Amino acid sequence: MTRTVAALPVRGLWALSVAIILASATGFWLFSRGFLLTRMVLPHHSLPSTLPFANDSASTHTDEWYPAKFERAIILVVDAMRIDFATWSDELNATFSAPSSPPPGHRLMPYHNRLPIIHTLSDQHPENTMLYRFRADPPTTTLQRLKGLTTGQLPTFIDAGSNFAGSAIDEDNWLQALRRPNTGGTGGKRPRNLVFLGDDTWSSLFPRELSDTQEAEQNSTLWSEGSGGWARVRPFPSLNVWDLDTVDDGVFSRLPFFLLPSESAEHAMSPQAAADVRAKRAKWRELVRQQEMLAHPDFGALSHGNMSSSPMASTAVGLEQLHSDWDVIIAHGLGVDHCGHRYGPDHPAISAKLAQTNEAIELIVDAVSRSDKATALYVFGDHGMDPKGDHGGDSPREVDAALWVYSNRAWNTKEGKERSSRVLEQASALVKNEPLGAALDDDLKDGWWLNTHLSDDYRQLLEPSKLRSIPQIDLVSSLSLTLGLPIPFNNLGAVIPEMFASDTSADGEWGLLRALRLNAAQTMRYLDTYVESSRSHGFSDEALSTWRLMYQRAEASYAELAALVANNPKARHQSHVMLVEERVASEYYAFMRVVLGTLRQMWAQFDPALIISGLVVLVLTTVSLIAVYVRSRHTSLEAMVARLWKQCATGGVIGVVLGRALSIVLVSQSISHISLLEASAAGLAIGVMATSCLLLLFAAGDDELPSISRPESLRARLCNPSMLLNSIACGMATMHGLAFMSNSFTFREDGIVLHLAQTLILALIHLALYSVMSSSSAKQKAAGYRAFVCGSLIMVLNRAASYSTVCREEQLPGCTPTFYGLPSASISSVSLAAANLVMVWLVPFAVLRVLKRSQSHRGMVAKLWISIGMRISMGMSAAYWLLDSIDGNHSTSGATPGKKSDWSDLRIVLARMAVGIALGGGFAAWYSSPFCLDVAISKPPPQAAGPVTRSSAKAQASSPQHTAVVLGYGNAFGAAYLVFVTVVFCALYLVQQPMGGITISLLFIKLLLCVEAFDSLRDALVTSSLLPAQTTMIAILAYLDYFSTGHQFTLVSIQWSTAFIGVREMQLVICGTIVALNTLGSFILASVCVPMAVLWNESLGSRVLRLAPESFVARLGGAAALYVGYHAVVATSSAINAAVFRRHLMVWKIFAPRFMFSVPVFLVSTVVVLLLATGFAAMRVLRLGINVGNVRGLPVARDSGRV
Repeated sequence: MTRTVAALPVRGLWALSVAIILASATGFWLFSRGFLLTRMVLPHHSLPSTLPFANDSASTHTDEWYPAKFERAIILVVDAMRIDFATWSDELNATFSAPSSPPPGHRLMPYHNRLPIIHTLSDQHPENTMLYRFRADPPTTTLQRLKGLTTGQLPTFIDAGSNFAGSAIDEDNWLQALRRPNTGGTGGKRPRNLVFLGDDTWSSLFPRELSDTQEAEQNSTLWSEGSGGWARVRPFPSLNVWDLDTVDDGVFSRLPFFLLPSESAEHAMSPQAAADVRAKRAKWRELVRQQEMLAHPDFGALSHGNMSSSPMASTAVGLEQLHSDWDVIIAHGLGVDHCGHRYGPDHPAISAKLAQTNEAIELIVDAVSRSDKATALYVFGDHGMDPKGDHGGDSPREVDAALWVYSNRAWNTKEGKERSSRVLEQASALVKNEPLGAALDDDLKDGWWLNTHLSDDYRQLLEPSKLRSIPQIDLVSSLSLTLGLPIPFNNLGAVIPEMFASDTSADGEWGLLRALRLNAAQTMRYLDTYVESSRSHGFSDEALSTWRLMYQRAEASYAELAALVANNPKARHQSHVMLVEERVASEYYAFMRVVLGTLRQMWAQFDPALIISGLVVLVLTTVSLIAVYVRSRHTSLEAMVARLWKQCATGGVIGVVLGRALSIVLVSQSISHISLLEASAAGLAIGVMATSCLLLLFAAGDDELPSISRPESLRARLCNPSMLLNSIACGMATMHGLAFMSNSFTFREDGIVLHLAQTLILALIHLALYSVMSSSSAKQKAAGYRAFVCGSLIMVLNRAASYSTVCREEQLPGCTPTFYGLPSASISSVSLAAANLVMVWLVPFAVLRVLKRSQSHRGMVAKLWISIGMRISMGMSAAYWLLDSIDGNHSTSGATPGKKSDWSDLRIVLARMAVGIALGGGFAAWYSSPFCLDVAISKPPPQAAGPVTRSSAKAQASSPQHTAVVLGYGNAFGAAYLVFVTVVFCALYLVQQPMGGITISLLFIKLLLCVEAFDSLRDALVTSSLLPAQTTMIAILAYLDYFSTGHQFTLVSIQWSTAFIGVREMQLVICGTIVALNTLGSFILASVCVPMAVLWNESLGSRVLRLAPESFVARLGGAAALYVGYHAVVATSSAINAAVFRRHLMVWKIFAPRFMFSVPVFLVSTVVVLLLATGFAAMRVLRLGINVGNVRGLPVARDSGRV
């Protein structure tokens, strides 16, 4: 009876696939909840009327903690402004501007000495300015840095993943204080008037505080004079890293509304003053690179000269009020950051961007200097950038940003600077003498830093200069107090000493001492509240006792000082009393530094119950995958599911009951914070997976598959050469997992994976040679020789691909990056993009060459798609990257950086057509007619010459005149599935940069060779039990080519610039998908190729498929389970070692990132191989093949395909 489409059993495959995915996702979720917990956010707020000292209220005499020293503030964030971008070196100028040529091997970096305004003002007005190294706390992503810069808190590691999904900040912060009523620093009761321009990340973090009031101002019922502070908010999209100008132009075009008088006010000025204002306005306009920005409705009235009716103004707040009444301006430009991402810092475009920034700072300084209000200008970077222009990690160049402070009032006097220096020196000695302080970072022990970035860039040609160094969160308390705001409740930063050392309060108290006492008291209040809010706060007893002792010691010293000057107010001006003030201030400052440094090291609330639950689920899932493969050799997947589901359901219910009961006990004893939902999920997953493991491993099957091959004894199986190869493969998987027990092995994983791959291939080659020498059959010898050649080619291609690499910080200086062509490059060279064009010919040639052995290349799908469509799609992708490389390198020849390229529209068209041809044309062709079959009609052989007799004539008349030859019949399933793989490959090829395109093409060729090698080896050894070795090889190749496509298991290696392939503007879902495909491309391609381990060289007349289709499905499921099992071993091992080394010094730098990357690698690989590759594509090929293959009376040879 002919089988129909419905005869293919797939429900068991889908059920097991969904169960494995859900179980593993649950395990990762539970482990992450226990290991990557965010810190507890306290809802408390500091109030201006209540000082942080116990039983001390200031409500009767002031609304300020500290008298406001600045009436206004301008905060200019130059995203990614590294400290060496802001420093100045006369020696550097002298060296490279001398008549003699520069020293051999040296050149002036395009980012040095590009901000002369900072040096000029620091030199001319030292009492008004100061430059700091502004050290960021990793992760150095903008969203996390903004959180720290507004709340004064430390980030947790898991925050790095939320850089593109910011949620509103609920913690106390200085923006809330600005917009909160009754916080007027000069006695006013209204919220401050606020202006925000730039990066829209601020709007996602502060949707209430940065809410534009312009619409409300137009409605008199919603707005009345003095009812509240106004706000002007103009956010701009921030994630298009290829756009260098839009955000900066949006900022620079609108700043004149607030910094320059309106045109109507010019009539009241002298002609010279009015002309000067018009000249400044013209300079601002010249800074705008995209002049079309001035066509925005905000500038609608400018062309008519009617500034008073500009859309920026309202009936309640006119243009003159916009200029005179603002309190704080926040401007956040992204040009420097995007230039780094697009080109890297070592590119002329960065020089042009810094020059534009310098002009903007000059114009802002000019406006501040003319103001009659005390105004401070803060110019800083939220982070730096590494030599490739990226950020997100904790390398020195990523965390070393710059802060420059300028004011039109002297705030940094010589005497104040000397006194603050003595405080820093004494505090440094106190910190080093504390047991906890000895292990702190150097930047907390010492307030000074040598600018080694400058000297390193010129190979010690220059001596490193000494700079003041502060953590970024120190800005929060300093900015708050100088504006008359309370310090945010959760703040951990210390005030910047120089900003208060020149102050004296009304009662004669030294300003720095008062600021530090307020600062320390607020921090101690926060720590006490934190401890009271949670019994499992994570603070050690040693840390708590040290903090309290240091604070009490400082308070006791302050009490002694107060007693000393109580009866003699003039004593504060005596030198010995001033020294006492400095000593007390140093004690407060040392306390702040020890608290911050200790929390940097220990801030992680690990939940052991959740960690253990997650690990148990992951281990059980791994064991279940291995058990599924073992049982799939004898039992159908349908039978497995039928036998398991009732017992597993019972086990899950029991697990839920026990989990919830145990969670109640753990929570009541304050051992864990596990919720009932988490306990139920853990119990369900553990109950189901434990039951399935026991049943699969130990229960005897009663639904055995029919035996197709000859049964082997245990001794025969152990002596089989294939057992050796499978054992070596298991050893390679185990060694990969064990590598994470060492931090050195973990960051050298790329080299380890290469050695594992080459070792496994050597074993394959050994068996191939063994078969050649030991076989007596010529067919077996040929198969062994073919396996030897394929294995040798894989080894050569592995070694070639390994030369493409990017380097982790820990691998330097022993590693040389080659991914972009040159070690110092951050964009691909044109020659590398041109070399990528070779792949357009090579990959289709390799596919057709592999198909030629079974004559499958003659099929219509192969002719139309692989020979034509695939080449067109790949050609367009390669052309896209060639034009992109030309554009990227074009700026070197003097083109305007950031200017829209003439090729940009063409690139978008090429990218869209490439993916359209692949996913549209290629997929449609495969889906409609996947089989690469053709029928050739051969002529009969010529008759021998001779007399024609009656019998010979009769025989000639009855013999067939032609012979039908079915081409491609012997590899029908494998060839049909390979067409689907080529479609996926073309989509992945587009999203890889030129070197990535070359290496992922080599990966595809290696996977084809791998399939051929193992198929040939099976023929040579007459065995069918090589699946463990083959799936292990595929998995290792995926990891190897992950590194060769320009990635490491670090956040900074993610190629964000690929997000805009084929799109003009940021679209979060589309761009995120493109980045994911770029990052995980090697794993996706390898996962899609797994079913070929079973389908390759299976003919339409397959005896197995005819007799037992459920056996075929079980083999596919077993292969997928083995492949997923390899990834499960790696992911589970990374989780176990992250938990074991959770207090290791390198846990957040090495172990935690490796675990975080293992999660998407495992989940994506699992979903692709189980659902897309096996569940969809392979099943469709088999469904069609069962019907087509059940044609009777056509005995077809496997190799020749002749009828």
